[in-house]
Amino acid sequence: MHGLVDFGLAKDHREALLRETEERRLARSLREARRSAARRLEAVGGQDDAVKVRWGLHADDGRIAELLELNGMPRWVAFEERFVVAERDGVVLAALSYRTEPKRMLLGRLVVDPWVGERGFAVALYAGVQHLAREVCVREIRAISDRHTSYLREAGYRRWATGWRLDVAESSPKDRGHSMRRWRGKLFRLVARYVTGMRAFGG
Repeated sequence: MHGLVDFGLAKDHREALLRETEERRLARSLREARRSAARRLEAVGGQDDAVKVRWGLHADDGRIAELLELNGMPRWVAFEERFVVAERDGVVLAALSYRTEPKRMLLGRLVVDPWVGERGFAVALYAGVQHLAREVCVREIRAISDRHTSYLREAGYRRWATGWRLDVAESSPKDRGHSMRRWRGKLFRLVARYVTGMRAFGG
């Protein structure tokens, strides 16, 4: 009987070791895949067409909580704040908290899966949020960040009194074209006024 107990314990111990080995192998494979994706992202200058930026959903709360934990932040924040998320192949890999005021969106904390490379996803989020902002008629986006200045600049934000600012209307191609036409009109009127003035004084 004693021998059967020992055999049973040995069998359980062996199965536990096999499970642990398999879990380590899977974790190692996942880390390698993430590192490989990060290297590919850096190789193409941080641009990844497979990254999709969208509004966070309640179904994303658990994954956002994991990202917060991986970045040394409390999990409960995921259930208290609203987030915009960046996903690739259906997996949420980065999130950016936000809140809205009349005609304005305020950006908060940024969390990215440490294994996928921060830069590409950070720039994608900061740039992509402007398209979402237009959906809710937001005119400007503001971000207060000392850590992510290069990402914000790369995404088109400009320095503002206590942080960074993006004019949503001017950032759209259509409005940029309209703004350019407006400035050309002003320049033309200025030149015409100058020429008229020179003629009036016999120049």
